Amino acid sequence: MPTLLFEIGCEELPAAACREAEAQLPELCEQHVGRAPSRVFVGPRRLAVLVDDLPERTEDGWLKGPPEALRERAAAGFARRHGVSSDELSVRDGFLGLEVPGRPLGEILPEQLDAIVGGLRFGKSMVWDEGGLRFARPVRWRCAKLDGETVAGFEGRSFGHRFTAGEVEVPSAREYAATLRAAGVEPDAGERRRAILEALPEGWSDPLGKLEEVVYLVESVEVLEGRFDERFLRLPERVVVATMQSHQRYFPLGGARFAFVSNGGDPGVVRAGNERVLEGRLEDAAFTFDRDVEVGIEGLAARLGSITFLAGAGSFADKTERLVGLVESLGGGDEAREAARLAKADQAAELVREFPDLQGHVGAEYARLGGFPEAVCAAVDEHYLPDASGGPLPATEAGRILAAADKLDDLVVTFRLGHRPSGSRDPYGLRRAAIGLCRLALEGGVRIEPPEPIADFVEERLEGLLDLPVEVVRAARASSLRDVGGIARLARLLAALDEERLDRLHTAYTRAHRLAAKAEEAAPALDAGLLAEPAEQSVADTLARVQPRVAESLEEGDLERAVDAALELAEPLDRFFDEVLVMAPEAGVRANRLRLLLDVRDTVGMLGDLAQLPR
Repeated sequence: MPTLLFEIGCEELPAAACREAEAQLPELCEQHVGRAPSRVFVGPRRLAVLVDDLPERTEDGWLKGPPEALRERAAAGFARRHGVSSDELSVRDGFLGLEVPGRPLGEILPEQLDAIVGGLRFGKSMVWDEGGLRFARPVRWRCAKLDGETVAGFEGRSFGHRFTAGEVEVPSAREYAATLRAAGVEPDAGERRRAILEALPEGWSDPLGKLEEVVYLVESVEVLEGRFDERFLRLPERVVVATMQSHQRYFPLGGARFAFVSNGGDPGVVRAGNERVLEGRLEDAAFTFDRDVEVGIEGLAARLGSITFLAGAGSFADKTERLVGLVESLGGGDEAREAARLAKADQAAELVREFPDLQGHVGAEYARLGGFPEAVCAAVDEHYLPDASGGPLPATEAGRILAAADKLDDLVVTFRLGHRPSGSRDPYGLRRAAIGLCRLALEGGVRIEPPEPIADFVEERLEGLLDLPVEVVRAARASSLRDVGGIARLARLLAALDEERLDRLHTAYTRAHRLAAKAEEAAPALDAGLLAEPAEQSVADTLARVQPRVAESLEEGDLERAVDAALELAEPLDRFFDEVLVMAPEAGVRANRLRLLLDVRDTVGMLGDLAQLPR
């Protein structure tokens, strides 16, 4: 059975487009050719697949026509439409039809391969030809070989390395990879990755994760080492690293050394060119850095009043004032307050305009140069963390408090301006901010009580973070606790309760809750003089003792004690329902008993809406 090679040759593709194609090609092959590829080759100038064991022709088919009973009226028309005589029709299961022979593979492949090209979708694409084909970059050639035969309408040639080889004939599908390797191209992305990793010098690092991009930017791997002038080491290390990686995709080696992956050319010339480019960029960064240092951190902070934070939300000076207040409300000390005052100063820094990803870190470096305590500088550095769902939290207490304050302010301000996320749209990163806020509460120990209008939005993110049934988390969200960490701890406690205790607690709440639904008939307050039955007096006495203990225990964070106190209501409440007629004929007694049940529900309900717990 034959092997198919199909290669789409392009102008240099971005790494993102290469990854998109690599993910889509297996499914497109299976959909249009009927087989998943045995190999996928992706590089900056080509996308290719090898598909093994294709059938040499499609299976014979049968085209169903009219019922046999209508032969005299319908057979001739059906046969004419398909270019045959009615004598050529056959009968299956009471229907007339036409035997359709299978087609040779070479005959159907052109349309199948065209469908693969047209089926590729890229995040960024353009129309590159008169036929309306959208692609990430212009398609320059299409090579298709079925074993050793060139597929009609396609080419039997490819191209080797751009700088060292030209057009090459591909003898057969199975010789594709070897042909390209002989022409200076490594078509296998995995092999390029392996070669890069083997060749990188000891001590290399990749803080911004550029390796996976570089793999798709070269067709021939040659790792070279370069150096830059040591005078640039006076710059903050992350500025040097960002200059290497963000702009040039180099790998820092420590000190004034770096490694990079060359796509060919004379090593000496290539090395010198890359060193010259890097030094030029570092020179620009040093110039900008020196201008900022001359202004100083306090001078930068003084400029924040002229920089808009968000339309309708004032300036960064206004945000800074809010941050200081929020840090105080979150229990931050002098270090956290001072960090809040300086946190946004680097928004006025020229270096941050050049390296936006270094906001916070640049401010921390300028604060150090300004002589501020390390605890303050560290908090400024950390206050955007966590910046991803699984990213690290701030390491310092002041940093965690400032980070929480910053995310609270972002959420409250944007919500009040009507910018709540909708569907998949979240241009302000509010879901990420809310998840970060939850993590600062759960893992960082910051006591956070999200205000309206963001409380529900933040708590909804909590449901996704906790590895608990969503009903349990929602029950805890309805408790009297408002701090995120407390709600999480209560949810975990409810989920861990043994069946007996949970049943007693659940029953006490739900029985009281069901009857208390007639709240419009309840008295505004409990009247001890109307407690006629010993069982209802027992519930009232227990409630008077238990209610303050539940509230106090929740306030102190002693959730086990709160549950134990609430459980004391279970036994007298069982007796109450056995011995007392709640809906007594006397209106005053009935209203008083309903009020008693409402008070029981509200007391146990301080532990949450237990009716939501799956029982």
